[in-house]
Amino acid sequence: MSDLWMTGATGEYTVMLKAQGGAQDLSVFVDKSKTAGWRDGRKVQMIVEMGEATINGETTDGWVRAVSAEILP
Repeated sequence: MSDLWMTGATGEYTVMLKAQGGAQDLSVFVDKSKTAGWRDGRKVQMIVEMGEATINGETTDGWVRAVSAEILP
């Protein structure tokens, strides 16, 4: 879903992923440099963590952030 990848209100780069075979969409913060070579349909293995994000001075939890990511063959 690369047409939805952007730097969002948190200031972090966000990608939208199809998860569980397309049954669920997942928004993930990731370092933009790690997304080089990513294209729609490409499979990526990630280690993620749940954490907080601040938007307009308000901090909320439950956000997903990629700790590592690599393209699968």
